Amino acid sequence: MTKEKILDATLHLIKSEGIDSVTIRKIASEAGTNVALINYYFGSKEKLMHEAMKMILETFRSAFDIFDVVEYPPIERLKKFILTYALFLKDYPDLLKRILGHDPLFESVAEYVHFMKQQGFEKLSAVMTEVTGVTDRKTVLLMTQHMFAAIMSPFTKVNPVTKCQPNNCIQSSLLDIPISIEESIDLFFEHYFHKYSVKI
Repeated sequence: MTKEKILDATLHLIKSEGIDSVTIRKIASEAGTNVALINYYFGSKEKLMHEAMKMILETFRSAFDIFDVVEYPPIERLKKFILTYALFLKDYPDLLKRILGHDPLFESVAEYVHFMKQQGFEKLSAVMTEVTGVTDRKTVLLMTQHMFAAIMSPFTKVNPVTKCQPNNCIQSSLLDIPISIEESIDLFFEHYFHKYSVKI
């Protein structure tokens, strides 16, 4: 249907060109429709972008579901979460800056930040405590910050048009070392969590 095609086109353009490069004319061209029809279905570009961002951030939220799968050991739940989240950020690198900056342009970002504060960080902190045995909230949050900074920082520098694709690689703009997301996460976990006598 035309409405779904417009949304799909918007999602594709956000992923391939970045949020700021998306125009209503590009969306119309990608969807094979016209600007008038986009306005008919969504009212404005801003409302369309809100719907698209909401869909993307719902996908981000779904990464936290792994913490509820208690059949996995805590370290595996944490690792699967980080991998899933990192793969999302690979597809939408500029979205991380908007989340961290609480971008006022998109209501969906504010909703996601609220979820993170109310539920996301609580789930993440709980599994960090399971893995490390650390119960001091300030220390757990600091360790979580270290983990995100180490693993996610490359995505704040990647240009969405030039990011390496087919094997999910990331590249440090400072050291120029191509490495797969999986390899980066494996290396981090092996070194950061080695002291916690848990098999990774």
